[in-house]
Amino acid sequence: MKIPHAEVEALLREAADQIVMPLWKNLGQKDVARKGAGDLTTTADTRCEAFLSSHLPGLIEGSLVLGEESVYEDPDLLATLHTDAPVWVIDPLDGTRYFAAGQPQFAIMVCLIQSGTTIGAWILMPLDGLLTSAERGCGAFEGSERLTVDPSRLPLERARGVAMTRYLPESLKPTAVAASRTFLFIERTRCAGYNYPSFARSELHFLFFYRTLVWDHAPGVLIAEEAGGFVRRLDGTEYSPVDDRKGLLSAANPDMWASIQKRLVPSISVVRSE
Repeated sequence: MKIPHAEVEALLREAADQIVMPLWKNLGQKDVARKGAGDLTTTADTRCEAFLSSHLPGLIEGSLVLGEESVYEDPDLLATLHTDAPVWVIDPLDGTRYFAAGQPQFAIMVCLIQSGTTIGAWILMPLDGLLTSAERGCGAFEGSERLTVDPSRLPLERARGVAMTRYLPESLKPTAVAASRTFLFIERTRCAGYNYPSFARSELHFLFFYRTLVWDHAPGVLIAEEAGGFVRRLDGTEYSPVDDRKGLLSAANPDMWASIQKRLVPSISVVRSE
């Protein structure tokens, strides 16, 4: 399948320019609503998703679409991921809370999944227009520049990363919270669309998440892997976008992954590959 990168980019930029940015720092009280687990949604989320949902399927014959906001209204739509058809997965505004507060850490994310595998991914930062993208087997790019994770080994005390412990079960949280203080720097921005490109640029050495909703992580995981990062579930098994298990760790190399996993969640046994 030929992936229409230029057409996807054009749609993302149109959504950013015509829908998202006109509402940044311009939301009325009726434009913001609360939804489950303390999350927010805004008029920018719903309008952006509607626009992309109406245009992306036209780029690939027979493709379907799955958006974060539509799944919130009807969770049964997640079954779309288990069809054989190509599925466009949309996070219309990752970092909604920052967007609503007038802060800059937000992104539009889209990926293309077929037969349980992510084959294309795009993350656009509307404020500066920076696009990070990837195609399976073809690399990860920031604009036209290929991204490569620096595989150098370094002491964990010098590592910079993300350690999102908020959703960890209580049995795991105290150890992970205490261990996170031993790294050189922990990025506190709760926006995967901001974190994954930073990892692919080697600004961060690892990313640790527990809640791993498909629209939040499938685009970034492909970008991280295509940039040369090592990404696994917390038990060492491979990530799949149709797998609803929790926990995900990306690191610059397998040795660093193993060391960070042991430091943050030592009680989780790692499955050893043959």
